[in-house]
Amino acid sequence: MSDSAQRYLVTICQHRSCMRSGSDQVLAKFQEHQSINVMISGCECQGQCGSGPTVRVMPGDTWYCRVQPEDVDTIVDEHLNGGKPVERLLHPRIHQTHSAYANLAAQYQAFTQED
Repeated sequence: MSDSAQRYLVTICQHRSCMRSGSDQVLAKFQEHQSINVMISGCECQGQCGSGPTVRVMPGDTWYCRVQPEDVDTIVDEHLNGGKPVERLLHPRIHQTHSAYANLAAQYQAFTQED
């Protein structure tokens, strides 16, 4: 990343339920990628305990759920370096446009508008 690249803040929940799911390992993996343009930080509960480990990327307020250490390189490559969120890891309750429910709702709306 060059100095003119987008700067990001990445927070990884370190509360009990996320820790039980390995968020400390996710944090350690992200810390390998810390740079002048990426600030990595553990944080307290993000309120998504059933979906942990959770990772939040700012700007853009992107929420990832059930992140595992093996997902970190993909998030770094595609989102932090490429500028495109990793759709398969997006939190479905927060990013509803990417959820199966949103797709079903769109199909229903189209169905109800047919003649």
